[in-house]
Amino acid sequence: MSSTRTLTTARGTRTSRATAWLLVPALAGVLAVGGCAGGTSAADEPAGSSAEAGTRTVETAFGKVDIPVDPQRVVALEGGTGPLLEAGIVPVATADGDWAESYLPEEFEQVADLPIVMGADGWDYEKIASLGPDLIVGFVRGGKEEELSAEKKADFDKLSQIAPTVLIRATGSATVKDASVEIATALGAGEEAEATKAEYEARVAQIKETYGDVIAANTFAGLDSFEEITVYSQISWIGGILTDIDAPLPKVVAEETTENGAFLSYEQLGQVADATVVLTEQTVDGRPGPGAEELEAASTYQSLPAVTAGHAYGIRYFFADRYSLALDVLDQLEVVLEDLQG
Repeated sequence: MSSTRTLTTARGTRTSRATAWLLVPALAGVLAVGGCAGGTSAADEPAGSSAEAGTRTVETAFGKVDIPVDPQRVVALEGGTGPLLEAGIVPVATADGDWAESYLPEEFEQVADLPIVMGADGWDYEKIASLGPDLIVGFVRGGKEEELSAEKKADFDKLSQIAPTVLIRATGSATVKDASVEIATALGAGEEAEATKAEYEARVAQIKETYGDVIAANTFAGLDSFEEITVYSQISWIGGILTDIDAPLPKVVAEETTENGAFLSYEQLGQVADATVVLTEQTVDGRPGPGAEELEAASTYQSLPAVTAGHAYGIRYFFADRYSLALDVLDQLEVVLEDLQG
């Protein structure tokens, strides 16, 4: 039986897939008829629009791009699907629409059966082109270097030959929530996205004020396992949310600011024995997530002090990439804090 507890609250991107990019040889002919290069004719003014052309100029990680004011066929790359749905746009294809844990249940119903344009070797450019998109949107992961790599610029150029492409830079996993706001802004739904962010920030402040003592008295470890154990840091998805509420992290990741986490063997799991609370991935329907199933089967996990004390909790949207999902995580964390408070 699982020793991780399922949480119930009033509210009713996982690690991202590897993205090695490959341009298939057959694409050359497709690109010849695929459409304009979005970054070559942008106007100087930011977020401008042209009633005559029906376009809007938006800022992207690769400069200004002209996009349709009213796009009809949008392909969502990594990080693009959620902001599109929140803007009232159902894409024609996605990178991860088959992964329920990235979406609210009503959102998943809209995208579960759409084509997937992420293949084993990266984006399936030929499939993207065959869908005839008038817009492509998503994240580009850039780390903290000043300039994005030439390889990522080449990827953008390939996509832009198919349709205007908006890639918003995310410099770390904890920043993808803000990148989602930028995507929403590019789509004309920035006001709603900013309101959700403001709601999140207000909830963070309320939780810190209400539960400050219990937060400070505990140490919170976000864990999962895919052959090795990840202890999530402050720049990760769950770690960023914990850091927002001033939750202490285990010593093994307390000072980590360059990697999403510390990577341990099962024999090294004792390095998180200072954690008084363990959080693991949970599916939307309340089952242990893939990383949690493997973890919970390990004797070294079961012997952790937080687990033996009954303070291990499953958290849905463990890899929240939008403020709407992060709000749900805050609600779950409040239940955890109430439990710790007694």
